[in-house]
Amino acid sequence: MIINIFNRKLNLAISYFVLLVWIAFLFNSIAHGFESKAKTVLVIDDLTNTILLEKNSSERIPPASMSKLMTLYMVFEALKDKRILMTDIIRVSKNASQKGGSKMFLNEGQDVSIEDIIRGIIIHSGNDACIAIAETLSGTENAFAKDMNAKAKRLGLTNSSFTNSTGWPDQNHYMSAIDLANLASRIRVEFPNYYKFFAEDSYSWNGIIQKNRNPLLRKGLGADGLKTGYTEEAGYGLVGSAKRGNRRITFVLSGLNTSKERTLEAEKITNWAYRDFSVKKIANKNQIIGRMPVWLGEKSDIALYTKDDIYILIPVTAEPDITAFLRYETPIEAPFDVGSLTPARLEVIFKSSSQSINKEFELHAFEGSKSGDFFTRLQATTKIILNHLRRLIN
Repeated sequence: MIINIFNRKLNLAISYFVLLVWIAFLFNSIAHGFESKAKTVLVIDDLTNTILLEKNSSERIPPASMSKLMTLYMVFEALKDKRILMTDIIRVSKNASQKGGSKMFLNEGQDVSIEDIIRGIIIHSGNDACIAIAETLSGTENAFAKDMNAKAKRLGLTNSSFTNSTGWPDQNHYMSAIDLANLASRIRVEFPNYYKFFAEDSYSWNGIIQKNRNPLLRKGLGADGLKTGYTEEAGYGLVGSAKRGNRRITFVLSGLNTSKERTLEAEKITNWAYRDFSVKKIANKNQIIGRMPVWLGEKSDIALYTKDDIYILIPVTAEPDITAFLRYETPIEAPFDVGSLTPARLEVIFKSSSQSINKEFELHAFEGSKSGDFFTRLQATTKIILNHLRRLIN
């Protein structure tokens, strides 16, 4: 059976083939026509979970103030769990007020709200604000760093280690671009009510107005986050994100020589990601894709559907040949409910003159099924035995 989902060399072939080999990657990379000056680069199209560009993305790097995203994650989680409130007031310690580097300009003994602290971290990149909230949440900054490491482990940030809340240089304080991008996406998805702070242009504290250090916010590129970083060891870096229409990109740059170079590189990457790639929809949310057999159930087969819209990303210059196949290794075993994840996958294959990319997507049961009665199960078992005997005889 052939089903056209959209016109342009796309057919959905529903076939009950055994999936012999499938190697699943978190992302498929389709880097195309761009080279970055940054020492470390990762550019991800979030709509399709596609890596557009990658260089040294799993290597441990000094993250500088980009690691403040982990501090912010801890704050946002505490807010979500109602362990603290936005309106809570904390008193600034001498330790926090005297910290060097980028500052919110908090004074010792000053009272400040959690909301002001958040803006001070995001917009001012305040080391003093980071230490103030670290002491509030964990008692000391050292204890907070231990809590950061425990949380990072639970989040699967496998190339991250924290010794402080600020990103202050330390050989044991590091992250990878993959971990930074993962953390940025988690903040956006898990804490949408707080993500808005990253897009604020400026903030004033103690009569001092400071501009957001993200160089893309004022360029009309759709940028709305997240965090810059700089130390002499790390160079200039940025964890950035931009949204246009239904597409969002998240990227990490690190190891650039000047703030101007960082701005130019981030701007070029953002424009390139949107200009040189386009999205093709493969299936609509809740669309029935096909059917698969049921093992030991009251039904012989059931319909399958996708819980989300399915897209793939392709270079705009390509004349793509896109096919999609329903594949599974085994039938689904009863009993199961409506919406259950099935062994079936929708495999999408994109081919052009220069590359071939395979991606797979989960499919769910459109119908539920109870276990079959005694005779149904006996019949299925007998069929297996007979098939096995035939193979032995042949």
